[in-house]
Amino acid sequence: MTGDNINCKKCGTTLQRRGKAMTLAMTCQSCNAYFRTGPWNKDIDNFVHSALPALPIGTKGKIENVVYEVMGFVVKQETKYHYKWREYLLFNPYMGFAFLSEYEGNWNFIWPVEENPKDNIGSETSFTYKEQKYLLYQKYRAAVLFAKGEFFFDVVDITASTVNYEFIAPPFLYGLEISDDSMLWTKGEYLSPNEVAAAFSVPINMLPPKQGRSYTQPIVTNFSEKSLLNLTGVFLFLILLSQFLFNQLASEKVVYQGKFELVQLSDQKFFVTPSFTLAENLTSLEIDIHSPVDNDWFYAEFSLLNEANGEEIIFSKEIQFYKGYEDGSSWSEGSTRGSAFLSSIPAGTYHINIYPEFGFTAKSFSMVVKHDVPIYSNYFIASFCLLLFPIGFYIRKRIIEGNRWSESDYSPYHSE
Repeated sequence: MTGDNINCKKCGTTLQRRGKAMTLAMTCQSCNAYFRTGPWNKDIDNFVHSALPALPIGTKGKIENVVYEVMGFVVKQETKYHYKWREYLLFNPYMGFAFLSEYEGNWNFIWPVEENPKDNIGSETSFTYKEQKYLLYQKYRAAVLFAKGEFFFDVVDITASTVNYEFIAPPFLYGLEISDDSMLWTKGEYLSPNEVAAAFSVPINMLPPKQGRSYTQPIVTNFSEKSLLNLTGVFLFLILLSQFLFNQLASEKVVYQGKFELVQLSDQKFFVTPSFTLAENLTSLEIDIHSPVDNDWFYAEFSLLNEANGEEIIFSKEIQFYKGYEDGSSWSEGSTRGSAFLSSIPAGTYHINIYPEFGFTAKSFSMVVKHDVPIYSNYFIASFCLLLFPIGFYIRKRIIEGNRWSESDYSPYHSE
């Protein structure tokens, strides 16, 4: 071994170390053996598996305005569920090393941090750091199936000897690696395949195809959840204010009221009200009906007739009221009153034809017709339509979050 060169401990090939004295483990370009260059007395590892990195060793890219070089590449496998992922060791002489982790075409940029974000605060499965809550997504052990390039640590032994925790708050994560004699915190952030391709100046089709949604992939919208709730609240207040103003401005003018008795019915079997005038155009009518039914019913069909052009609006109303005493308590259902509401009625002179059907006891009914009454239905319809968007957003978010946590043993949705 001379200078930056080192001989492979298996085949003797002379290799150049990109990391110079910082390189403590590497693979041979000729025989693919993995060996340590530091003061360790360990066997040479020969990998059964092989893989080609999407970002070749020596590739340079810029992430967050820092130029990194790809120094090493490993394929890891989780020891319980046996899923595999790939990691790239990145290096910058001034910023040190970092990692790119890729699983099914989903990427995370990860770097070591000195702070302990948990700092023994919170539970085993969650903590809050800088006003952001992080939840435990996975706890696992892993093994290296394949390695290529150079490493500043013994990646094979470190991977095998550490327990890993990953806490997420998309698009961020905090990782914790714990071994018998060390503890390392890392922070990560989700990167889209397009961002990785742009950072390393490679065609997007050179990267593994993206499958599904990453566990750190954020829900992308043009607004924040807080701003959506605030904006919805503002519009609901404006709708309520508008309804209040309409109520104040509505005249609620009584244009007709009268009482009708069964004995007054002629051979035509219907009543005709006197004519009344609606002065304002396209306003509302409310028809209030009362019949003194008692364990009985009343039904009538009404025809609002425009005397100028003969146009009519037909509507009906049924009134029922029943009461009784059963099992030591009294009960009742229905009402002796009912109302009908008509909107957008043109100005003009009208009368109402009434075709009643009486029950067994009540033989009369009364009616009051009011012009220009408040339209409450518009308020409820507008409020309902306005709430559809945040409700839809919440349902969509719920579905996405449920899918995100579907592969986690620590899902907050499992207990529901």
